[in-house]
Amino acid sequence: MKILITNDDGIKAPGIHTLAQIVSNYGEVYIVAPHTNNSAVGHGITMRRPLKSYPDSIKGATLAIGVDGTPADCVKYALAHLKIKPDLILSGINDERNVGTDVLYSGTVSGAIEANLCGYPAMAISTTNSNFDIVKSYFPAIFEKLLSQTLLTDTTININFPSLEEPKGIKVATVGISRYDECYVEEQGGHRLSGPLIDIDQPEETDVKSIKNGYITITPLKFKLYDDDKIFELSKLF
Repeated sequence: MKILITNDDGIKAPGIHTLAQIVSNYGEVYIVAPHTNNSAVGHGITMRRPLKSYPDSIKGATLAIGVDGTPADCVKYALAHLKIKPDLILSGINDERNVGTDVLYSGTVSGAIEANLCGYPAMAISTTNSNFDIVKSYFPAIFEKLLSQTLLTDTTININFPSLEEPKGIKVATVGISRYDECYVEEQGGHRLSGPLIDIDQPEETDVKSIKNGYITITPLKFKLYDDDKIFELSKLF
């Protein structure tokens, strides 16, 4: 099996090195990731300048290349330019969880969804508070179970790990709402977005609540922006 890995924390981040070592036991690993940190860039791609690439070396990887672009750039670059044809594309391990509506901002999740848009199955893997040890302990078994199923090319499996040493279990969860008490703090002559997560009322089966309660969460994500009910309603109107 050929596995392509990207991330948004950058090719030097510890999470991508950890993931490469874990999945090198399951196949041939190729890494194409941002040359520098690209956290929270969402699904942006680079169109107005050429991309530059930088060869690297990562234990467990057959090939490692840093690209001065976004995670979505890296996936496109690996497939279209480097001609890597993986069986599976992984994104992570992000050093913070990507649950709830934060998946819309996440470069990690967007890298995986870009894989779907290009016709490849994908998983996004994130942990909480840089807790990579829990991923080392629990991800291999989760990965093997997922590999035993047919992986769909239009679905990203979004996996998140809590900050606990021992999780309470695994929950297949829906996407919740991530809302913050947002403020801008002065920094280096400007203002930086900050603010803690607000614990709003939402169902316990959401990924936001489940990971807060100490569970590993698994959420299948599918790219679909339209509303079937509203399409039906507007079709009658027009």
